[in-house]
Amino acid sequence: MAEPLLQIKNLEKVYPNGMRALKGVSFDVKPGEFLVVIGLSGSGKSTMLRCLNHLHDPTSGSIVFKNEDVTHLEGKKARDVRRRMAMIFQHFNLINRHTVLSNVLMGNLSRTNSLSSIMGMFSSEAKEKALGYLDLVGIREKAYVRADQLSGGQQQRVAIARALAQEPEILLADEPVASLDPATCHTVMDYLEKVNKELGITIICNLHFLSLVRRYATRVIALKEGNMVYDGDPKNIDEAWFEKIYGEGAREVHVN
Repeated sequence: MAEPLLQIKNLEKVYPNGMRALKGVSFDVKPGEFLVVIGLSGSGKSTMLRCLNHLHDPTSGSIVFKNEDVTHLEGKKARDVRRRMAMIFQHFNLINRHTVLSNVLMGNLSRTNSLSSIMGMFSSEAKEKALGYLDLVGIREKAYVRADQLSGGQQQRVAIARALAQEPEILLADEPVASLDPATCHTVMDYLEKVNKELGITIICNLHFLSLVRRYATRVIALKEGNMVYDGDPKNIDEAWFEKIYGEGAREVHVN
């Protein structure tokens, strides 16, 4: 059995207004997993990913990454963990006026002299790697096109390439297809699966649609009102489990 890559122990997050977004969540993540987190909006999914990526500071509990406690870090140490657990977001977060290649190169900022980066003086090696990542997500031909000239699905693929430029060990994806048309969802998810299988990068991904979860996840956990209520095989989420996770009367929406 492989040692856990990541261990989440009794993670709690209480916001200043008193809202408990996470209530003692615990689970391990093994190398190479494609772990999907499901639950209603407000269940704590995004809060949890932001705690892992050090965008939020947990109130209590611990995050252990490769046997190192990384729960509360600041400065360079926090930036290093953020690089090793790169994140892509629902709304892409690209710089519209920059080219696709320039956006991907921004993923190197954590390892590059900041003045050189601002001046656009990335090394030829960094540029070749960036082009390789664009090739991996099927969009290399758009390298010198402005980001705002791309469709939503193309922009999300650029965001994946930018995250890969950080050379992460874990890729965190927060609702990566929520802003996309249903027809585009599978394209983006296919590339995330490719990253997982071909590069061996562990993925933790928040999703809404169970049809996507069953297709791509190797394992799923479910959150409800900040509590973890399911951990297991996505194929075992039957109608009874669906109602327990989403509530009585909820209906499953399929993405074909």
